[in-house]
Amino acid sequence: MRRARPEISLTYVGPELRDAVLRLAPHADQERFAGRPDEALAAAEADPGRRPVAILEASAPVGLFALHHGPGAGELLAGEADLLLRGFFVDAAAQGRGVASRALAALPAFVRANMPAVRRIVLSVNVRNPAAIRVYTRAGFTDTGAIYLGGSQGPQHVLALAL
Repeated sequence: MRRARPEISLTYVGPELRDAVLRLAPHADQERFAGRPDEALAAAEADPGRRPVAILEASAPVGLFALHHGPGAGELLAGEADLLLRGFFVDAAAQGRGVASRALAALPAFVRANMPAVRRIVLSVNVRNPAAIRVYTRAGFTDTGAIYLGGSQGPQHVLALAL
């Protein structure tokens, strides 16, 4: 008999989750692509267009990403109906349990509930990060064919998910 996996949910990071989120970290080799939680939270606190989102497994933070909307989100977005997904990572201790896949599966409903005007989620993923590319494409993101050259770690594929 297969054991049930703990429920995955998404929630905006508020003061009650901040310390727990700051303790999260991807594997060291993934940090160069996804960044660190202290950087993500500082960027979100400095930009009203960014909202940090915690990935919760059984109510405990196990991952983090930011949703970025509005003029400061950059050239990857085609217009107001687009939303940028930034800095997605799962804590190293929580990897290998399908957390990323389940969080991405929950993302469309979360966005629809919190940002009903959004029609497309866009992200960029480093061309040298095949594991992340697989996770995103399995979650329904498709390659737009564009390559983003503004990333700190080199060229990135631009992927999108229509809502």
